[in-house]
Amino acid sequence: MIREFRLYPREEHFCSFADYGAIVDTVRRLDARRVLEFGPGHSTLAIVEGGAHWVDCAEDDTVWLTVWQNRIERRFPNVVRMRPYTWREPLRILGVDGEAYDLGIVDGPHQLIRRPTAIRYAMARCRRVLVPLEESEGTGVLRQFVETLAAEAGRPLHITETGPLAGAYALIGST
Repeated sequence: MIREFRLYPREEHFCSFADYGAIVDTVRRLDARRVLEFGPGHSTLAIVEGGAHWVDCAEDDTVWLTVWQNRIERRFPNVVRMRPYTWREPLRILGVDGEAYDLGIVDGPHQLIRRPTAIRYAMARCRRVLVPLEESEGTGVLRQFVETLAAEAGRPLHITETGPLAGAYALIGST
């Protein structure tokens, strides 16, 4: 059975309905009101469709920042705010550093090697963090990292298999 979504009516090659639905369902189940997201895009629509009241979207690529400002922030100005940042360690994001969130979603930055830093940043500010494990790329690197990080932090970990494209989502924190 194919689900229908109000904000994502047609499945695209870069975001399956299963992946989109996993985000919508997580936001709803956790009643996540304030969300921090790395990697805005169709996942942002899923967060909004899931019922979030506020989404801070961290983006380090100026081209994609402009795209998502035009496509999403302007469409939902009372819900979504794009937060540009320059990649460096430790991360500093104006308007985010001192905030607390119900949920973090780490679907960026684009380079997988940078995601662990973004996951740590989100864990420091969010009660729970959802990470698409990008297993269609066949590496399994993010799953290993998330398992290790959750164990080190003493936070529960729940993995939901979704199939192609992300493969699975890891939720760090209570379900």
